[in-house]
Amino acid sequence: MCGRFALAVPRRLVAEAMGVPDLPQNVPPRPEIFPSELIEAIFTARESGRRLAGLFRWGLVPAFVKDPAKARPMINARAETALEKPSFRAAVRYRRCLVPAQGFFEWRREPGGGKTRFFLTLPEAPVMALAGLYERAVTADGEARDTAAILTRPASPQMAAIHDRMPLILPPEAFAAWLDPGRNAPADVAALLATPPPLLRLTPEAGKEQARQGRLDG
Repeated sequence: MCGRFALAVPRRLVAEAMGVPDLPQNVPPRPEIFPSELIEAIFTARESGRRLAGLFRWGLVPAFVKDPAKARPMINARAETALEKPSFRAAVRYRRCLVPAQGFFEWRREPGGGKTRFFLTLPEAPVMALAGLYERAVTADGEARDTAAILTRPASPQMAAIHDRMPLILPPEAFAAWLDPGRNAPADVAALLATPPPLLRLTPEAGKEQARQGRLDG
């Protein structure tokens, strides 16, 4: 799963990593981002083909939901079933995005009943790209709501000691294909969803668990 992440590095590093030179710069660092908050995501504009940054509420609401205001947002989508699930199958084919992150948090259950929190990062890169989906739903009052979910996959052998799932992390060479709305054949999308996980740096952290939660994999 992916229930919290961070993005507190200099903005120029985010712009370089995501390939968006005109990324907004006046953005405060975010050392811990929670479900239901606004998150930044990179997508490709269909008309111009340009790579753009936008703000999305973290917690996807499918477009077919009649009353988005009453929906239960989904913060994660399983990569193994995204092409089949009604909530995600259109978005994973036509509305994919990249969620820039410095790293993400996960908790390991300890034998005594406590938990150890880890911050997981890429050893050689200050920014990672989490594979995401986005959707626009319209409320009964005509308000447009842009929402997003982060894709997850089964944990790598390295990650399995902490949790059984992890975000789908894409390497730079996969960015163009992932963001291409024209690459929507199920077989092509399935190949992207099967991207192998990278080697991560696992840093244990001290501190108490915070109580905010969101709905997880749909």
